[in-house]
Amino acid sequence: MKRNRWDSSSDEEDENDDDNNNAVVNKLQVTEKKKKKSKDKNTNNFLRHNPLLQGCRSVYANYERLCRISEGTFGVVWKAKDLATNEVVALKQIKFDADIITEGFPISALREISVLLSFNHECIVTVREMVVGDALDKVFMVMEYMEMDLKDAMERDNKKNPFSQSELKGMIFQILSGIDHIHNKWLLHRDLKTSNILVHRSGRIALADFGLARKYQHPLIKPMTLPVITLWYRPPELLFGETVYGPAVDMWSIGCIYGELIIKNAIMQGEGELDQIDKIFHLVGTPSESNWPEFTNLPNSGILRWKELKEGEGLTNLFTVNSFECSSQTFLDGNGFNLLQRLLTLSPNRRITAKDALDHAYFKEGVQKSVPKFSF
Repeated sequence: MKRNRWDSSSDEEDENDDDNNNAVVNKLQVTEKKKKKSKDKNTNNFLRHNPLLQGCRSVYANYERLCRISEGTFGVVWKAKDLATNEVVALKQIKFDADIITEGFPISALREISVLLSFNHECIVTVREMVVGDALDKVFMVMEYMEMDLKDAMERDNKKNPFSQSELKGMIFQILSGIDHIHNKWLLHRDLKTSNILVHRSGRIALADFGLARKYQHPLIKPMTLPVITLWYRPPELLFGETVYGPAVDMWSIGCIYGELIIKNAIMQGEGELDQIDKIFHLVGTPSESNWPEFTNLPNSGILRWKELKEGEGLTNLFTVNSFECSSQTFLDGNGFNLLQRLLTLSPNRRITAKDALDHAYFKEGVQKSVPKFSF
């Protein structure tokens, strides 16, 4: 393959895989028996290469770029083909600052790489390896290819056509499974939203985009960065200036995603932080001594004044429960509504955890969860 498909003038030579150690190959073959036969050859190809001994492989020698998928804050994602196996993968090119020599490797990229390499869960996107090009700023993550994100899936599936109740349960269960694994690793995602959740044509859902992921500790005493989490999915405690927070911030975001999957539209679309606070209060009620006793301790709790709104009234108005008459949303039973309420609880100390959510009656009673079928 010619280098010009990467817009590169590099004359670096293709790397050859080291294939002279039969013992290593045999061990790899035993490991691969646990995986699908269709992936055996693909996985063996890059596992024979030891980056600790041989360095990262060349992106030019091993992958062909097919098309650009998307671009975000922390990188550009390309659809590519493994030249040895013809497997389609996703290449995420790390974004560097203009002055790479003085700024060094982006901390957000280092964080995402280390986090993803530490995970081994079907509901979290998989990173296969790191590859490099001919310059300091040519660094790529090789990831499994997922056809689209959850936001695109909702739009392609016709926003007026709601998901079935069983599919909704299957999707939210997978999302909760992924975040439970993350929290058990003492990590926060801090940017959960439908565009950061990928879907495969098989119906599998995987959490992605860990550029804002951060370690947390218990008890929660160490302050963290603000602002984090995209505004529409940001919990009220962060909007009021809380800097010491934990897994509850991710659970609020999942509540917003859950509601979005039910009606196929973001449930709180604020145009700024003040407007977002107003929309939260109209949906779940205003803080009080009974529902959020810690509220008065927040840095910005005394700055704003608002009209007192009844707790839960907005949720009841927005989401129809136990009714087949509402054709614009997924059928929601009492257990499903209860789970939604517990995810969108004002007080982070009372918000349901991922572990408890997975054990909720919503997934045990009524219609059983199923694998979602998306339009591709």
